[in-house]
Amino acid sequence: MTGLLDEEMMDELLERSIVGRLGYTDGHKIYIIPISYLFYNHKYIIAHSREGQKIEILRKNPEVCLEVDMIHNLSNWKSVILWGRYEEITSQPDKHYALDMLIRKINKQKMDEVAVSPEQSGIEQSMVLPDREKSIVYRIKIEKRSGRFEQSKR
Repeated sequence: MTGLLDEEMMDELLERSIVGRLGYTDGHKIYIIPISYLFYNHKYIIAHSREGQKIEILRKNPEVCLEVDMIHNLSNWKSVILWGRYEEITSQPDKHYALDMLIRKINKQKMDEVAVSPEQSGIEQSMVLPDREKSIVYRIKIEKRSGRFEQSKR
């Protein structure tokens, strides 16, 4: 059985998840990247990033979409896609508050992670991008959203 998620079901999925895929464009290429996020006040997605190409593109082309899903298997899943507008949070108190809420949510999640040394990961030092000092906190003002699900009867 497939169907549409109602508002409450979409809210629940967005609140429970911490990772989504952000879609944006520079006008020529489409980019889709994973982000950690916080669903806030039923109106916003809060996230952060370092200064770089993504932030430069978002400043010029603020229209974005975000896809979040929960997949148990091919016959049991839920998915929400939302469209909105990138807005940088520039006030220091607001940045601090938003980042604090996001970090608290990420820390609450019980994720099974296996610590791997750099040698075991297959990632070489030459592949690592240099850190930039400035951290950008932003929100996506949700303008529209849609949700779907599939649930097997077995």
